[in-house]
Amino acid sequence: MVNVGLRAYIWRHKSVENQTARELWSLNGVTYSGYRDYVSHCKEHGFPEQQMLQPKRRPSSAGGPSVAASEHSVSSLASMSSQAAVPYSFAGMQHILEDTEVRVTVLKFANLSSDLLAYGGQDGVVRIAQLGTSCSICHVLKQHHKAISDLDWSLENTFLLSAGLDGSVSMWLAATGQLLRVFLTTSAALCARFHLVNQNLVMAGTESGIVQVFNCSTGKLVIGQPVPGSGSSQGGTSCSAMAVSNNLLFVADNRGVVYTWRCNIKNGILQSLALIARTAALVGTASDTASLVYSPYSSTARGQALLMSSLDGHLSLFKLADAAAGKLEVISTVEVPRAARKIRATFCPKVHITEPEYIVMGGEDSSVYIYDISKPSLGPSVITRLQGHMAPVVDVSWSYDETLLASCDCDGAVIIWKREKGH
Repeated sequence: MVNVGLRAYIWRHKSVENQTARELWSLNGVTYSGYRDYVSHCKEHGFPEQQMLQPKRRPSSAGGPSVAASEHSVSSLASMSSQAAVPYSFAGMQHILEDTEVRVTVLKFANLSSDLLAYGGQDGVVRIAQLGTSCSICHVLKQHHKAISDLDWSLENTFLLSAGLDGSVSMWLAATGQLLRVFLTTSAALCARFHLVNQNLVMAGTESGIVQVFNCSTGKLVIGQPVPGSGSSQGGTSCSAMAVSNNLLFVADNRGVVYTWRCNIKNGILQSLALIARTAALVGTASDTASLVYSPYSSTARGQALLMSSLDGHLSLFKLADAAAGKLEVISTVEVPRAARKIRATFCPKVHITEPEYIVMGGEDSSVYIYDISKPSLGPSVITRLQGHMAPVVDVSWSYDETLLASCDCDGAVIIWKREKGH
């Protein structure tokens, strides 16, 4: 077994020049890191000709959630300079959850809490985990018959929403796991959110391109509005992702277009849902949206912003130029390695408002990446790479206090990464 801790200790005590030389070392076009990973793989699984008989698998965990093993590694890649501090350094893994063997499709930390994590899988099951010194699965929620596409917590974490490809959105009582409501959508529900101002309203986006708003108290549909292009004979438009900000609802479709809707609420009652703006991420291209995330402040946008990740590998940063009109402007677009599936991205927490724009997302190579996207002309710069998954990583989520980062993969593993103190 490789002593990762000893190797990391030796690495940190090397001079910057030696670290740079090691990173630049290559043999037959392969870097040192690639060579090291290949040797480790051969030691565990044999040489490539034996790999057909011994496929690479994640070790089973019969006891459910387990503590991180030492053979997994965390690597922080700084630029080739004398910069000593890495913006996002991690102490390692705090927990590994391996209670399912099916793909985990989405996960989300609770609001104002670092102890509750919900995640849903390809089998339609949602799990709520209690984190701490040890971790345990509090509730296993079974209602959906197809994959979970989205999750959302209410502001006080009393309720949990789960959207499913079976054409329904379920509302659960988080403390007990009790099913409270099932909202039936016009087709597969691809995204769902609580309204920030009126938490009695649930908004859902469907594969058929309909934005539906439900009343939690009655369970009835309040409003249903189609996005432009939905229901057309040639493919149609789907509501792939959504984000909310006060009374504004942002919906991204399967062609890379963001629609801004205004929720007109009077005396706590939704009067109308008005489409007020339409913004394309890239002119002349159309790619499905993997995720859409709102941030109240972005250093690049110098204000409110949206981050969109697309299936074709593009990351687009939107500035909310005019909140009253819902006007968005694309201020930055960078390209990361193209994925074979939807991989979600989100903003990284900021210590100072002048910090560069950092985002975190998974990758097809089973790694978690933190990118600096503040200089789009130079492309995304890898700040930190977390290695420990054995399958493509599809979603990530920060805890409220920003000390934990959760990631999930296609083999059903959820890893909780702990940041180093002082970062």
